Amino acid sequence: MNNKMMRTCILLLYITLASCSSQIEPQGPGELQEPADQIVVTVVPRTEIAQPTASEPSEREDGAHRIGIRQGESGAEFYDRGSDKIFVPRGVNYFFIVPVGAGLQDRFFGLQDFDAERVRMDFESLRSRGYNTVRIFLDTCNGGTGCIGNQDGTGLNPKYLDNIVHTMHLAQEVGLYLLLTSNDLPEQGGYWQISDRGISDQFGPYRNSHYLTKPGVEAGRQYWKDLMRGLAEREAPFSVILGWSLLNEQWFFYTEPPFSLNSGNVTAANGKAYNLSDPEEHRRLAIEGMRHYIARLRDVILTYDPEALITMGFFVPDYPNPIRQGDFRYVETAGLLEAAALDFFDFHGYPGEYAFALLAENFGLPSINSKPVILGEAGAFLDRYPSLDSAIHAIKGWIAESCEYGFDGWLYWGLYRAPEAIGDATWGFLDAEQQMMDAMSVDTLPDPCLESLRPPKNQALGKDVIASRWLAEEPPGYAVDGKPQQWGAGSDAPQWIQIDLGAPQTLTLVRLVVAQWPAGETTHQIWGRGPGQELMLLHVFQGVTEEGQLLEFVPDESLEPIQILRIVTLQSPSWVAWKEIEVFAE
Repeated sequence: MNNKMMRTCILLLYITLASCSSQIEPQGPGELQEPADQIVVTVVPRTEIAQPTASEPSEREDGAHRIGIRQGESGAEFYDRGSDKIFVPRGVNYFFIVPVGAGLQDRFFGLQDFDAERVRMDFESLRSRGYNTVRIFLDTCNGGTGCIGNQDGTGLNPKYLDNIVHTMHLAQEVGLYLLLTSNDLPEQGGYWQISDRGISDQFGPYRNSHYLTKPGVEAGRQYWKDLMRGLAEREAPFSVILGWSLLNEQWFFYTEPPFSLNSGNVTAANGKAYNLSDPEEHRRLAIEGMRHYIARLRDVILTYDPEALITMGFFVPDYPNPIRQGDFRYVETAGLLEAAALDFFDFHGYPGEYAFALLAENFGLPSINSKPVILGEAGAFLDRYPSLDSAIHAIKGWIAESCEYGFDGWLYWGLYRAPEAIGDATWGFLDAEQQMMDAMSVDTLPDPCLESLRPPKNQALGKDVIASRWLAEEPPGYAVDGKPQQWGAGSDAPQWIQIDLGAPQTLTLVRLVVAQWPAGETTHQIWGRGPGQELMLLHVFQGVTEEGQLLEFVPDESLEPIQILRIVTLQSPSWVAWKEIEVFAE
């Protein structure tokens, strides 16, 4: 696969998961002064907490940014420089996905698809419910007619930049802040031609060479220089920007050099050499290389917008808890939290995939209090939450749980529902007469951190468990460990798995996460008993099930307390297995 094809495939992966212009002028890495990696934050005492509906972006007469960051009593926080109150980002991701060729693409700013009146009405609808922040991708329309890069030359498309500025003015008029994020270098405009000069036997194509080599860093700087200068020439209202996000989600390829190499030395764009025979040197290269990339791009942005807040998006790393087995994407965050030149962090995580505690541990939280952290993407997947009520309940609990780990803001994914054809579609804010948007609004939910919203404790987590049989690599304990790994019997039905809850429990919910391939007709029984009792049949699931599906049983109120719970599978088209068994009680 060539480099262009690889980038196109990765763009489609993003969409599935989630996702006056100047000419390029030669610019060596020494043209702008290298900034320090550390950010100096002024400590300001915490004052009265504001409702997150405050702060019109246009209120500061000098045009400067109204939202800043300071140190409060419990760590870093966003605050309104005008009112001196805490500012809590609450809002949504706004993408507009349309058919492009044989696929789909987010073309929010695309010349053929940008609709200023639709954007205005959507902004007004959000603002009327107290939302204050909207996250939009700058460059997912990155190739073809009407996208961000000049199709027949270098630099950026002037009319596309006009649409970005128009959107900034609409947000300012309505009273919203924008978090504008780059997804990648544009396919057009000449930027990849610069970055690809860094490809070698030591630095693989696309992302690894882009982030870790001098030509790659130069390409990123040139893109942001063209973008920021183009917006500045149009007198864009930078005060409406909550933050500039250097990347929607940053990651490297595990499967390409230098991370696929286990011998030799490489020198990265930061001028430092790394011994690839040492696994710890791989990690140091990823962290220090990304710190350098961030610092160099930050410098460009601050040249045009000196008060800007800079961030970057990340999905959850794969360690210390493995949650994406076999994934080719390598993410580091813990080593960046204090040292990277980012003003705040934008972490992404969705309920129903793994416990929030695992996500937080993999991100390296809660080990940072000098910078805010927001949950920049969180949505309820249609296949995991079949009803809108269950989706609303799940996302409320997910956000409330994030408060335990210091998250300072939340942006739902997304305003519109992504087409189900691309997979991983979530419920949208506008589904079912805007029920999700109303349920999550500031008026309905003024405090999203209420302890009463947090999910109950899983009584099965880590408890004693036995099974009819199991594979050596898929023991019974994997069904109650809160991680994506599964218990597998290694054999066809009938099979069973049994959990001892440790004490009698008045059950309120039993949730089973299906591990099954292929999809097909299944029969599962839930049996239970209290101390000294015989097992009794509590419930039967019968029907077509598939991998990742949730099966939920809500016991009758008259059910006696249960200590032993046994799940029996009588019929399945695959070997019997469960990803997770969760038990909740009064």
